[in-house]
Amino acid sequence: MRSRALLIALTVSLFSPFTPAIAAEPKVAIAYDIGFLGDNSFNDAVHLALKAAKKKYGLVEPFVREVPTNGTAVDRLTRLRFLAKSGYTLIIAVGPGYRQTVARVSKEYTETQFAIINDKSIAQLNVSNIYFREDHGAYLAGIAAANLSKRKSIAFIGSEPELLESFTKGARVNFPKVKIKNVSYPDSVESLRSQLSGVDIAYSTWDGDPSVVAVISEGFAGKIKLISEIPDQYFAQIPQTKSIIVATVSKQMTKPISQLVSAALESRALIDVLDDAEGIYGREYNATNGGVGITFNIAVNSSLKSQLRQALLQLKQG
Repeated sequence: MRSRALLIALTVSLFSPFTPAIAAEPKVAIAYDIGFLGDNSFNDAVHLALKAAKKKYGLVEPFVREVPTNGTAVDRLTRLRFLAKSGYTLIIAVGPGYRQTVARVSKEYTETQFAIINDKSIAQLNVSNIYFREDHGAYLAGIAAANLSKRKSIAFIGSEPELLESFTKGARVNFPKVKIKNVSYPDSVESLRSQLSGVDIAYSTWDGDPSVVAVISEGFAGKIKLISEIPDQYFAQIPQTKSIIVATVSKQMTKPISQLVSAALESRALIDVLDDAEGIYGREYNATNGGVGITFNIAVNSSLKSQLRQALLQLKQG
C-alpha cells in the first residue's frame, strides 16, 4: 500500500504542469541624503517627483518606502543593505554622497536594481546613473544673462571650466561683444564683492552656502541680478532671494523618477549607455528632453524667448 501511494505521488509529480518561480513583486525605495525632507534641495525635489509617480502608478505602502540618513558611511550602508534584504527591487539613492555605498551594495545584491541621482560614475549594470547635463543649463544661463544685461557686462561665479565655457558660448551667440567676468569663488566676502563690481547679471553655480546671495543683496541691491540653480542651491528658494533672482536653471526630477518607477514596475531598468569605455549606464537628462531648463521670475521679451528656442534647436543638433 505504501509503495502504491509513493508511485501515485511520483506520477502526479512527473505529469503535473510545471509552475515557474514567481518573480519578486516590484517595490521601490528612496534613500534620501542628509537633511531628509525640508532641505529645499534634492531631497524635496525627489520627494515631490515620487509623490507624482505614486499618484500616477497607484503606488502605496509597502510597495514604496522612503528612508533618511544621518550621512555617515555606516548609516548609508546599513540603510541600503536593509532595503535590499527587504526585497525592494529598485532602490533610488539621492545624491553623489551615496556613490561609494551604491557601488558596494550593488555588487552584493546583483539582482536588485539601484539608481543614483545626479551622478555618472558607477560602472555596474544594475546601477542606473541619473545624469544631468549641467553644461546645457550654463549655456541657457549665458543666453539669458547677455540678453537681460543692460550694461552688457556679466559674470560667471564658479570654478568649473567646462561650465564657464558653455556659459560664454551661450552669452556670445547673440551678443559677441558682451563682457564676461570669471569670478572663481574667493576665500573672502570682500574679494567676492570686488570681483562683482561693474556687472549687472551674474550666474552662480556655488551651492555651499548663501554667501553669494548675501553679498549681492547687501552690497549691490538693485544693481546686480542673479541667475540661480535648483535644486542644487537650497537657498535659492527662500523668500528673501526673490528680489535679486531673475532666472533659475533647474534640474527636473519628475521625469527621471517617473521613468525609473515605470521601468521597475515593468521589471525593466534605465540602462542607456552613458560611457561605453567605462561601462557606465543609466540615463542622461538635458535641455532637449526636458531634464534641464530655465525659468524666469520676471517678464521676458520676445527676443529672449526666440533666442532660447533657437538654442534648444542648436543643442538638439549637437
